[in-house]
Amino acid sequence: MRLLRYKNISKITQVALTFCAFLLIAGCEEASQESQGVISIGGDITEIIYALGKIDQVIGRDTTSFHPASVTSLPDVGYVRQLGAEGLLSLSPDMIIASSETGPPEVVEQIRQTGIPFVLTEEGFNLSGLLKRIDTIGKTLDAETEAELLSQEIIGKMRNIDEKLAAVSRKPKVLFLMSASDGSPMAAGQDTAADAIINLAKGENIFASQSGYKAYSYEALADARPDVIMMMEHSLASLGGIETIKEHPALGMTPAARSGNIISIDGLFLLGFGPRLPEAVAYVADRFHEGLGATKSIEE
Repeated sequence: MRLLRYKNISKITQVALTFCAFLLIAGCEEASQESQGVISIGGDITEIIYALGKIDQVIGRDTTSFHPASVTSLPDVGYVRQLGAEGLLSLSPDMIIASSETGPPEVVEQIRQTGIPFVLTEEGFNLSGLLKRIDTIGKTLDAETEAELLSQEIIGKMRNIDEKLAAVSRKPKVLFLMSASDGSPMAAGQDTAADAIINLAKGENIFASQSGYKAYSYEALADARPDVIMMMEHSLASLGGIETIKEHPALGMTPAARSGNIISIDGLFLLGFGPRLPEAVAYVADRFHEGLGATKSIEE
């Protein structure tokens, strides 16, 4: 009788322990599913994640991701187009969200073969492409409501800018210099982020007949007679600043240099096509068209 009682107690204990173990495992699995460690690849992608309020999920970023400034404290896995599988896998991410420019392709495929979700977002240097990227990232990070609100805010700002630009009749001729420190100036043609920004701000890219970034002689740049010269901050600094352009034997003869209409802007802000796109377009438009008030229109 006593032996039977002990056997019954033993069976009850076994069942209880098994049930507790089940709950423990289930709890661990649930916790694992809830926790996300995301690597963000692409400056615009990181900015979108931040704008959606999900930056706390990011455990690593690429070299082009430096806004907001707080992300620079995260591990840097390399340049967006030249990633290495080892650097990505060393962070043990649950997911990677990446720009369409991410590469090389064999590294992307290698990561996917490990089973880690690798989300490549939509391309496009335009408002439509940006809205698609926001939508994709919102769905990926369970932030669809936040994504919709962000998209509507951006659409509203771009509408305000377009209303201001509707009154503009003259488009300034614009030269976008990518680099020139080695004596071979590279200027932007069509199918580039620079060309897209120029068009959105109602300017005329003087090399729109060419595709991509191409090398030109300084004489060719001067002969194009740009009204505005645009450069990224680090490119202008490498040349020696605005005064160097004004004193340059060829560039100094352009209407842009003579009037001092030389624009120097942070590269990610200007060409990133992230959630700060309206602010970038408004800034450039105000420099193209004196008294436009585009920036003020999106701050109200």
